[in-house]
Amino acid sequence: MRKRHRLVAAALLSAAQVCAPPAQAQAPAAAPRAKTSRIREERPARRARAEAPAECLTAAREFIAYLFREDRDIADDKEAQGRWLSQHLRNGLANRREVYRKHKEETPETAEGPPDNGDFIGSWDYPTSYVVVGSRRYDRRALVDIVFKWGPGTNYAGDERLVSYVFVHEGGRWKLDDIYTFGGEFTAGAHSLSEIFWRKVYP
Repeated sequence: MRKRHRLVAAALLSAAQVCAPPAQAQAPAAAPRAKTSRIREERPARRARAEAPAECLTAAREFIAYLFREDRDIADDKEAQGRWLSQHLRNGLANRREVYRKHKEETPETAEGPPDNGDFIGSWDYPTSYVVVGSRRYDRRALVDIVFKWGPGTNYAGDERLVSYVFVHEGGRWKLDDIYTFGGEFTAGAHSLSEIFWRKVYP
C-alpha cells in the first residue's frame, strides 16, 4: 500500500512539473550608481560658430512679423508652416489641434481656444517690441535669442522675456524647430513650445 501511495505521489509531482508555467527569467540586477565627486570636461569635436547663419535671423524677423498679421493664422496656413516650421514642429502643431478638438467635444463650454499665432508668441497679450540680443550655431542647429518687451497700455507693462528660437537645418533650409521661453514677471515659468504641442491634454 505504501509503495502504491509513493507511486501515485510521484506521478502527481511529475504531472505538476509538466503543467506548471515556465519560470520567468529574473531581470538582471541594476548596476550600482557610480559615485564620484568630479566630472571630466571633454573638448568638443566641433566648436560652435560665433553666430547663427544670416538666414536664421532673417527667418526669425519674418516669422515674428507674420505672427502679428491679423489676416493670417499659421494653424491653418500650410504654406507658412512649410516655409518656417520643421517637420517635427508641424507634426506637433497637428497633434495640438487634434487634442484641442477632442477637448472641445468633451468640454463644449470650455473657454480655451484652439492653437493659433498666439501660441508662438507665448502670451495672451502681444508684446510691443523686440530686440535680437544674440545668436549661435551648433552644427545642424542654431539659436537666435530675442527679448520681447511689453510697453505701456498692455496687460504686462514693463515685462521683458528672453526667448530662444531654435532652428534646425532640414531639407536644405533652416526651419524653426522649437521656441524656448524663459520665465518673466507675469509667467508661471519657462516652457518649450514643442513640449506643449506634443502634450496629450489641453490646455
